[in-house]
Amino acid sequence: MSDATSLTDLEKDALQEIMNIGFGRAAADLAEILGIHVILSIPQIKLMETSDVMKYIHHEIPDTNDMSMITQFFSGKLNGVSYLVIPQGEGLKLLHLFDEDATGLDQEYDLATLQRETLLEIGNIIIGACVGKLAEMLNDSVSYAPPRYFAHEMIYDSLTEGLSGDKSFALLFKTIFSFEKEDVNGFLFLVSNPAVMAWLKNSIENYLKQYE
Repeated sequence: MSDATSLTDLEKDALQEIMNIGFGRAAADLAEILGIHVILSIPQIKLMETSDVMKYIHHEIPDTNDMSMITQFFSGKLNGVSYLVIPQGEGLKLLHLFDEDATGLDQEYDLATLQRETLLEIGNIIIGACVGKLAEMLNDSVSYAPPRYFAHEMIYDSLTEGLSGDKSFALLFKTIFSFEKEDVNGFLFLVSNPAVMAWLKNSIENYLKQYE
């Protein structure tokens, strides 16, 4: 990546610190809703070209039909689209945490509907907490479009369309959601354009000045 669309080690460390706080907030929100103890592991942060996102997903989830995805647009100085990708088996774990009766459902339609509603709610919390905290700590505020749910064959088309424009970079946050009974893996991508990267680098620089 060019210098204009890359982060120095110091900038990466600062971003890591900011997102640790954001994920802590998301864990607290999830714990309040679920009524059980929740821990989000310190996210692994990776900056990549948008053209490499699908390669990464295929490497981590070989069967891309076997996953669910929540997307949500956000706008402000920090703007773009978020993709929360959850392997299918992980989504079922979340469903059973929200609804213990889900294991007794016989109709595939009912199970799919419940999983969709569960992932929309959780995705909205995670994306809102993480993006919102990142914006807040960098002196910005964002607004959100309603989240959208994609499954199976719709995911590839949505990702291909969303990653094919002039957006030049993606931030990946890989984490594990640790609940009382389950550990759930998930991937959060924030995709934006070069102008946002310039703002991000400048805002991180201003954030670091308070520690000088």
